[in-house]
Amino acid sequence: MNRIDAVSLVEEVVGRYPATKVVLSRYGLDAYEEAESSRQSVSRFAEDRGMPVEWLLEELNRVVDISLQEPPPTSFLSLLETHEWLDELFLLYQEALLAGNLSLALELLEKVEAEQREHIRIEEEILLPVYERAGEIPGGKPEFYLNEHKKMLGILDGFKEAMPRLIREGSDENRRGVIELFDQGYWFKRLHEHHDQREKNILYPVLDRVTSEEERDQLLKECFPE
Repeated sequence: MNRIDAVSLVEEVVGRYPATKVVLSRYGLDAYEEAESSRQSVSRFAEDRGMPVEWLLEELNRVVDISLQEPPPTSFLSLLETHEWLDELFLLYQEALLAGNLSLALELLEKVEAEQREHIRIEEEILLPVYERAGEIPGGKPEFYLNEHKKMLGILDGFKEAMPRLIREGSDENRRGVIELFDQGYWFKRLHEHHDQREKNILYPVLDRVTSEEERDQLLKECFPE
């Protein structure tokens, strides 16, 4: 369901869904906000920039869906989909950072961290103890997952420590600080991709092998309590 349509007012869209500013900033939202006609519709906003309103609406509604989305439904495959969802949230954080909207970047980063920590808690407290039944697996020791979790959270902690200073100084005054965050973001995404492949190719297939259908159902209920 599209939450934003062509007649929606840009001002109201941004107020209701702050993450949409990531998209609108690409097309000169800051200048638009200063204009006398700041309460124009999304359709007029797109028309003034010579772009089809359908393209803009698709981008806006995609960002809204990601920013409001809950973790995917209950299945081992859905745990992989959680990684894709976290990747999209992280990209939204980077887009806000690139646009200089530091308060929005911090808001999105905090959501990434909270959901990443919950995903890690599920793996470490619920899934890895069951996974260990399979014995030693080449390339899939439980320690590998734990170490990758620790590294990912360490990088996220570094982002959160850096953001308040950037907000105080402003991105224009501390461009090297912004560059450093993007450099660290590259390594975070590489680590996350590597971790995702390890889970896709080893963790979840092994969990399927060492559990019965009944136990899988129970595990998934523990992973996603209603």
